[in-house]
Amino acid sequence: MTTFTQLSSPFNIGTMVLKNRMVMSPMTTAYCNDDQTPSERLIRYFEERAKGGVGLITMELITIDEVHRYLHRSMTLADDKYIDAHRRITDRIHQHGAKVQPQLSHTGPESVAPMFGGPQPVGPSVSVAPVWGWASRPLEISELPEIARQYGEGARRAREAGYDGIELHAAHCYNLLGSFLSPLRNKRKDEYSAFKAETRTRLINEVLGEIKARAGMDFPVTLSISGYERMPGGRSVDDTQRLAPELVAAGVDCFRVSGGISDALVAMMVGRSEYGDAHNIAQAAAIKHVVDVPVMLVGRIHDPELAEKILVRGQADLIAMARPLLADPYLPQKVLQGQPERIRRCISCENCIDSMQTNDNLGCAINPFSGRESELVVPTGSKKLVIVGGGTGGLEAARIAAEAGHQVVLFERQNRLGGSLLLASTVHGDNERFLNWLLSEVRRLGVDVRTGVTATIDKVKAEHPVAVIVATGAVVKTPHIPGIEQANIITGALMRQIVAGDLREGEAWRLPSWQRHLLGVVMPLVQRVVTPRLLRWLSQWWMPIGEKVVIVGSDLVAIELAEFLAMRGRTVHVVDAAKKIIPEVGKKRRHEHMDKLDQLRITVNTAVTIERIDSDAVEISARGRKHTISCDSVVVTGEPMADTRFAAALRVAKINVQSIGDSTGLGLIVKATTTAAEAVARI
Repeated sequence: MTTFTQLSSPFNIGTMVLKNRMVMSPMTTAYCNDDQTPSERLIRYFEERAKGGVGLITMELITIDEVHRYLHRSMTLADDKYIDAHRRITDRIHQHGAKVQPQLSHTGPESVAPMFGGPQPVGPSVSVAPVWGWASRPLEISELPEIARQYGEGARRAREAGYDGIELHAAHCYNLLGSFLSPLRNKRKDEYSAFKAETRTRLINEVLGEIKARAGMDFPVTLSISGYERMPGGRSVDDTQRLAPELVAAGVDCFRVSGGISDALVAMMVGRSEYGDAHNIAQAAAIKHVVDVPVMLVGRIHDPELAEKILVRGQADLIAMARPLLADPYLPQKVLQGQPERIRRCISCENCIDSMQTNDNLGCAINPFSGRESELVVPTGSKKLVIVGGGTGGLEAARIAAEAGHQVVLFERQNRLGGSLLLASTVHGDNERFLNWLLSEVRRLGVDVRTGVTATIDKVKAEHPVAVIVATGAVVKTPHIPGIEQANIITGALMRQIVAGDLREGEAWRLPSWQRHLLGVVMPLVQRVVTPRLLRWLSQWWMPIGEKVVIVGSDLVAIELAEFLAMRGRTVHVVDAAKKIIPEVGKKRRHEHMDKLDQLRITVNTAVTIERIDSDAVEISARGRKHTISCDSVVVTGEPMADTRFAAALRVAKINVQSIGDSTGLGLIVKATTTAAEAVARI
């Protein structure tokens, strides 16, 4: 068992004394008030992380210029009138023993001032913000001293508001300082040019001088910087470690080492699974070898076991995490208490970013309470509840209710728990972390789980519950396509039945008799021990699917299945009548899947008509022209539809019932967890 001696040990950033080496890194929430002050919602969000035991919280970006906002709901320290509002948040966080610092920045090219009828964004040179599309104007040298002064005044106000230090944003070729630092944006030829090491840090050095002069030499400054920009024309892999000693001499007390540059999808800042864990570690280690101040590492460090190894090896002094603390605010506390198995670990689903880009509202797919700490409250009690269905929504509802003290009985028709999350975890391995956590927590909390039991009205009534939550999942509707009645077609409904060990006449006939017999005997026996990891291993050896596969469908299930099959050597062709793939996810995750489809050489045809399925081909038409795609197997994923039958029967029987998750229609993990939490809160 891993002991977390280093991670739990106290540490200093200059004069700031941290109780442990776990840091919450900045993450935009859009929870702020319209007047650029912290809202009660934001305060409760950060307060929950402070209660969870983190050593230091770095707030999201806070501007030094009132006009050049970061977002329509972001914060500023551009005037003394904002100090009292910020003191509210520092006081609340300090009550729980955590330190807190703002991330100070001038937004530069990322300014949304034009959104409010304000001036043009500014930068070192003309550049276009990837998100907003506005061009910035180059700053005159005569304007730079005032900007440095604004930074100094912002730091002074931060100290007066009770912050324990500041983080200065100069990373990702982003905002003003990051743009001046990078030749990708800074095309100047004067004494602030990015093309010479001695001039590219000039503005940062001047800003540091103003900060130390106005906030005090003892006020700790952490510099957020990209160790490597990972972009042709950007700063080289060894540039930051060469600049670091000079920056320390100018006043930097700590480095937070990130990587990459910003784009419209923050692809390099919020790394997907394929980036690998701790992908900025080499650059952090390089900086640590040339400076005597602490080095903080950020970037896909989701597990405390990895964090501890990094500290033990001396590759960093502090570990910064964002998404892991969105998923589980109490991660630090569980580490300190020696209970890492209880951590709800981030699954890299990108819902946090997609929710910002789609709804302008930071959310977590596996933690429905994140950002809703005041609004979504589950009262404690001792009521008896029945939950029907042991998939994602049912397990989450059972966990939340049991943790609140309620007596929970969970009926699951299959011989195992997990529902469709088992298949989702097979094709997307990160999901397995959440599945395992749900199963572990339901066991720990003593939920009365009855697998292999089909719930009926009489069985539910026999429990005398005050309420019933139906989480039976969706039913998969197979579209009518000429030829689909042939035996070589694998449907989404059939795949679910195979994994469930519950072959039914409506779909089982599609399999050869020997496969029906084998699956009919083996799956019920092994169902209790089937795991996503086991299914992934078995799929390397055998699947009832040929070498050339056509998948009819382009939703998330279809696309992840296509990737899964391609990684196992199949040639995959995706076809669908829909005009856009994976419409149920946001831009970032969709783009990442498009990259993966491209890398795996998966052919995709959307906005086509599926004319016919034959034994060895699928016929499609586009603009009236027909084309034939040869194949060995056809998979028709189908459309998940709401299944309200049992809930309706319970209502007829005058039983208090709520339906959650896919039983009310197609949804992802976020829908299952959110509706589960809301249902339990209403009881």
